[in-house]
Amino acid sequence: MTIKANFCPDKKHFIEKNDSGKKLNKILPKHIFLSGQFLNQISSFKNIYIELSGGYHSTTTVLLFYELGFKNIFLIHNDTKLQYKECMNNIHNLINITDYPIIFIEPFHKRKLSDIMKESFRNIELAKGKHNYRDYFKCCRILKKQASKSWINKNILDNSVIISSLLPYESFNRQMRLYELKKQNTYIRFHITQNCFKGYPYRDLLYGHRNFSRKFYDVLFENKLRAYNLNINHSGCKICPIRIMNPKLLEINDCSIKYNRIFNKND
Repeated sequence: MTIKANFCPDKKHFIEKNDSGKKLNKILPKHIFLSGQFLNQISSFKNIYIELSGGYHSTTTVLLFYELGFKNIFLIHNDTKLQYKECMNNIHNLINITDYPIIFIEPFHKRKLSDIMKESFRNIELAKGKHNYRDYFKCCRILKKQASKSWINKNILDNSVIISSLLPYESFNRQMRLYELKKQNTYIRFHITQNCFKGYPYRDLLYGHRNFSRKFYDVLFENKLRAYNLNINHSGCKICPIRIMNPKLLEINDCSIKYNRIFNKND
């Protein structure tokens, strides 16, 4: 079923432009929540870790666990040193709200951060048009993936699951990964490269077209954060070569534009 929807800022609701609009209004939730099946599946684990970036999806996840009264929670944050100030503020506010312990995973590398970023920015032209374009940007792998994998392998407690707030409408790869879980009727998979169990609570947040799902569900996430006076901000790094490669991702006065000029000034 193809769904076309327009968001009406003044009325704060959606107008469905399809024949099953009334049915759709009954299906879609008014508030963001964790499904009973997901909660039942993770109940077999003694320890629950939540990957926290400070963006509004992972921040909402922590709040939902907190509202349900979970105590066996550990927060994990990859401290790349490039996070937005608003995201870091969310993290510190969450600690005060929930009293959950947090682990800041420090990136490990012998090179300067500026050298790592310079290498990635200078690979932008090489990455254009490539299906595996992320392979050309080592910054994400070095600052996030390698550090996270190493910490998990050495420190994660037995009988644990790591909660990842991936959204199926954010990218095609995420959509396909979560769709596979949906076909298998599970919210959990064993992450082979990280050697751990991961749970994906937002597996089903895709209804109709991706743009419709984004417009509808992101409003629910934002409302949850507003209720706690937290920042509504996408997570990520302040400077990122992928945004230069995809200009539609750039915002006004994006720091990536400035650093792209600096790193490529001699080219």
